[in-house]
Amino acid sequence: MTVKKYNNLVIVGAGPIGMVSALKFKDHFENVILLERQSKETFLKKHGFTFPIVFSPASINILQSIGIWEGIHSQRSEFFGVVLHKRIFGRDFRFVSAKEGGYSHWRNHAISKLYERVIEEGIPVHFNAQVESIDFEGNICTEATLGELPFDLLLGTDGINSQTRKFMSKVHPNFDEHEFGQTFLDNWYAYRLPSKGAMREKFSGGDRFLASNVFVDNLANYPAEKFRIVTTGMRQPQEEISILIKHGAEIDLPRLKVLNESYFGPFVESKQELDEAWDNGYAGKFEQVRAPTFCLNNALLVGDAAHGFESTGDLINLGIASIGSLYEIFTQGSDIKSVLQEYDRSIGEDLRFYSNFSYRRSKEKIGFEMASIEFASRLGLAKRHPTLFGIYEDGFEISNYMKSYKRDIFNSKLLVFSIPTLLFLLIIIS
Repeated sequence: MTVKKYNNLVIVGAGPIGMVSALKFKDHFENVILLERQSKETFLKKHGFTFPIVFSPASINILQSIGIWEGIHSQRSEFFGVVLHKRIFGRDFRFVSAKEGGYSHWRNHAISKLYERVIEEGIPVHFNAQVESIDFEGNICTEATLGELPFDLLLGTDGINSQTRKFMSKVHPNFDEHEFGQTFLDNWYAYRLPSKGAMREKFSGGDRFLASNVFVDNLANYPAEKFRIVTTGMRQPQEEISILIKHGAEIDLPRLKVLNESYFGPFVESKQELDEAWDNGYAGKFEQVRAPTFCLNNALLVGDAAHGFESTGDLINLGIASIGSLYEIFTQGSDIKSVLQEYDRSIGEDLRFYSNFSYRRSKEKIGFEMASIEFASRLGLAKRHPTLFGIYEDGFEISNYMKSYKRDIFNSKLLVFSIPTLLFLLIIIS
């Protein structure tokens, strides 16, 4: 079969989505280049904090298709599910959402394996990149050192603080600039602790790792200060516990350290161990982009929906899945502009809908929706909610899943509200 080849593919952002894109599309372009704003040293950093990711079956299929899954999967930790911790009337309750057969992987390990493959394929990565402009009419991307880079297709995979988004927002004819903006949600701090002794038993389920614990309430001793925790047990390359703390903007880092010590202090062997781990941590922000993806002529902003608190990697999985969907449309399309328009009408609309969900999740406004859909799924009337591994089902495909999700929202609400109505009618009849 003859593969139709174009000249130039420019990818802004060499993170997981950017490198997957390069490896997926490399046979369809004479020249492929990745522009990465970070230095090579920072980009390939192996130590310090990095997020764990649970890859979905859809992502695994794509990673297998580009010959990288075996390398990523060589370093993995069993993932048995999520334990949600909730205080109700002063008592602590645990709600377990099991997920058998899954594994979590450190993000930096996935990055290193993808980068190795990109270099093996001879795809150049330009580090310390500064994109000065993008001409969406003339299809020219200008980088400070490389100069003008013509493109047949430009993919913006540069995450939450996207340069592509910034340039596209200025000139897009159908969307106002504010629709490309982002909303601050919360601050976060992340670090790792050795998984041993009381820490291992409490946060990793002992010999059987429960993987992720999500504590959705503030600390009992400090109920007025926003301090929420997600812990993830990891076994390779050594046993560690990833700790992610979401905190309010009013809490500075010194105060945050005090709150952290009050909670984790009883589980570690010494204050020195806790302090050293904390000092090697990393601070950041949860932010929400109002709409994660847009296309304009021959350029596509892939982007992130948000950096969400309860996420186990769903956003990176949606990014990889969306590249897989784009590739399917691309191989069947007649020209790049029409391919991107088709993508935007289908996958783009679905990702923008999912962005609305992820925003409500980050603002902790999905409790009723999640409970009602989960209740309906137990009755076989709905799929599992996205937060409860819905996107990790076998055969996941973005458009079909989002159609089901929209339908499930309606049906589950109808089910929940119909039950008291039926009971009332039964009482009247009897």
